[in-house]
Amino acid sequence: MRNLLTALLCLLAIACGGDFSNDDLEFQNALPQREDLAAMLPDSAKRSGQGTGTREDRLGLQVLGGTSELAVQSYQVGTQFNASVDALLTLLELFRGVAPTTRETDRRIWGPFPADDHPGHELRLVMERQGADFAYRLQFRPRGAGEDGWWTYLPGTFKADGGIRKGTGALALDLKEARANGFDTREADGLDRLDIRYQTKALPTSVELLFTGAGATLPLTRYASRQVPEGLGEMTFRLPGQDLVPGGLLETLDIVSRWTPEGRGKLVLTILEGDAKGLKYTECWDAQTRITFLQRNWDFINPTEGNASSCPDVSALGP
Repeated sequence: MRNLLTALLCLLAIACGGDFSNDDLEFQNALPQREDLAAMLPDSAKRSGQGTGTREDRLGLQVLGGTSELAVQSYQVGTQFNASVDALLTLLELFRGVAPTTRETDRRIWGPFPADDHPGHELRLVMERQGADFAYRLQFRPRGAGEDGWWTYLPGTFKADGGIRKGTGALALDLKEARANGFDTREADGLDRLDIRYQTKALPTSVELLFTGAGATLPLTRYASRQVPEGLGEMTFRLPGQDLVPGGLLETLDIVSRWTPEGRGKLVLTILEGDAKGLKYTECWDAQTRITFLQRNWDFINPTEGNASSCPDVSALGP
């Protein structure tokens, strides 16, 4: 898709000449941008070598002064979160710097253009406005088909509130519909849908990713990010099917991980389902991701280790 975007951007810049009205800019500002949705990660996340390994940690094996594997994995999730957001928003970048092909009072259309990554197809973006509410659809159709041949790959909405690019929005990739129309979804074959929900009107700003597996009726895996201008960041994730505790049942984990710009952090992990339902683990780490404090609610003899005052103040992110 990136080759398609590059080629079309060059073509459209020549064809349209970048002639924008103030009204055009209002439509374009309803489209999300990377800086609005990307999770804010500390520099230590880059230093810790973010691969995509498997979970082999056990809560009882975390050692005071040792490397926080949960911190490293939180940064891995943040890196993968940003990659998912980036891949989705790349599809919209094509239209950001280009004047619309069709203008109506409360409607804009970009295209149709050849979809070079999908031979025999073309694509367009349709945006409609109703007051402060915007709805948009990135669509494909077989070349030569009529108006009823369009199908929607990426639907989105935005409600403006409080200034430029401030408000609440949602967008999605309909991978099930793409496969039904003959598209190869490659590494995403195990998913039917990827949803993004976000709000930029108030602090902390927040973004949520929901992954719906193939054949599932509801999303099972959830990732969310929040941040404030001071540089504090947060990732929360709901992970089903994890073998964290030995036994016959798989665990569903709820994890809230927060960090400062320099990389100090605090994490709370709760087991919602599984062999150890109700267990709660809290951990803090320093800028080198070394554990400075830990607490286990199931350990009645030695429930805490380290100094709780070493945990960073992340209260600006809320309760």
